[in-house]
Amino acid sequence: MSLAERKSVHFLGVQIDTLDTQNFLGRILELLESGRKAKVMYVNADCMLQSLENKTYRRILNKADLVYADGVGVVWGARLYGYRIPGRSTAADFMPHLCRAFAKRGYRIYLLGAREGVAEEAAASLLKQAPGLDVAGVRHGYFGMAESHRIVETINAARPDVLLVGLGAPAQEIWIEENENNLDVPLIWGVGGLFDFLSGRTRRGPRWLLDNGFEWICRLIVEPRRLWRRYLLGNGRFLLQVLRFRFFQKSNL
Repeated sequence: MSLAERKSVHFLGVQIDTLDTQNFLGRILELLESGRKAKVMYVNADCMLQSLENKTYRRILNKADLVYADGVGVVWGARLYGYRIPGRSTAADFMPHLCRAFAKRGYRIYLLGAREGVAEEAAASLLKQAPGLDVAGVRHGYFGMAESHRIVETINAARPDVLLVGLGAPAQEIWIEENENNLDVPLIWGVGGLFDFLSGRTRRGPRWLLDNGFEWICRLIVEPRRLWRRYLLGNGRFLLQVLRFRFFQKSNL
């Protein structure tokens, strides 16, 4: 099956797909039906800042088959450039719906990442919300690179169609890049902290804040020590970089 032409913008050196959530989910299914291996990754404001400083990470993002905005900062920042990204797509919101589509089509998923026990809890949550979903396996994300070969063998033996890798950015993207040739998985997807949200280990906050672009406030309240630099300092840095490249420096990224 041939894929439709990719619709994307080149923002701060990263090719980001301009799909709303519904079309994004359709694209995931198209990639699975295409018969070729594909990689899916996300970006938020923190990812964009890291990609500006880390050429390897930026190169990996630009080799992905689908890169979506998982953060309202990227949507707003792109608008300053005159680009239109319909909105953010957040896996914690859409993954149960997508897993119901996986269940109907018989696609098997494997969850790799987070602390011990979290992936199991996330899988249990998905099974409740998507009856009939085939979870091929789960594995926590605390392992050394020397263990990767054995983990890849375990994943391949489970024969999943979708591998969700939740190691955090850019560690998960780098791991995917280093191991994709040995993974016999049609769709490999970096999902960040998704398992913590699905398991209920990390609270997300009231719906009205989430829907209006203020999930970062909720996360800051829940994890202030870990996230204050990312949000209180990082959001300002991101805005300054957007303004710098938009008005003062032609991007050569």
